[in-house]
Amino acid sequence: MFGAVRTPRVYEHIVAQIERAIYEGRLACRDKLPPERQLVREFGASRVAVREALRALEHRGLVEVRQGSAGGYFIREVDATPVVRDLSTLFRLGRVSPAQLAEARLLLEPESARLAAARVSDHELKLLGECLEARTQVGLTSRRRRGLDAEFHRLVAAAARNPIHAAVTHALTTLEVKLSAQRPELTAEDDAEIIAAHLAIHDAIARRDPDAARGAMHAHILDVERRLEPAIIAHAAS
Repeated sequence: MFGAVRTPRVYEHIVAQIERAIYEGRLACRDKLPPERQLVREFGASRVAVREALRALEHRGLVEVRQGSAGGYFIREVDATPVVRDLSTLFRLGRVSPAQLAEARLLLEPESARLAAARVSDHELKLLGECLEARTQVGLTSRRRRGLDAEFHRLVAAAARNPIHAAVTHALTTLEVKLSAQRPELTAEDDAEIIAAHLAIHDAIARRDPDAARGAMHAHILDVERRLEPAIIAHAAS
């Protein structure tokens, strides 16, 4: 039933100490860690153990490496990168389907839109408007259109002022962009409907109408999935 108790390796002690310093605020975002030689002295550990600890912290998204004369290991700003990586891994392993992705977005993003309508700032409204304006330009590549669509949804989530909403939405939209690159192109009519839906969401948020914003986002995600489904079936049959 039980296994042997393992004594933590040296690098795990180093990781634990640096993590604790970050969580307690003694190391802040963009702070630079001491040079490797100094860390070896401070921890009384080998260079191999220190390097292994730094690699582990980088993998967890807590530190980043910068090259050059002013480079080194820096405490990174917390973002959605680890969530994106984990969701992408699940999808590649076949444990997340497009339908499940859409279901997750339906659970989260309408609520983000509702909160955004109640909390949005004038600056955030301006950013949403600029994103919409950029999306209506002619001659955009498919990649650029997908990127702007994802950016609009991320801006809505950011305006909700809930970091969990923002991080998860960022991860879901990043995965959606990767999936859409493998799907057939939407028609001009589909594209116009997406722009119109984003405009309706923007207008509801600008009016500070939470219920309308939630409803517009819910209808938009359902509509996009309905439009994509026959295109995917036709593409698979060809």
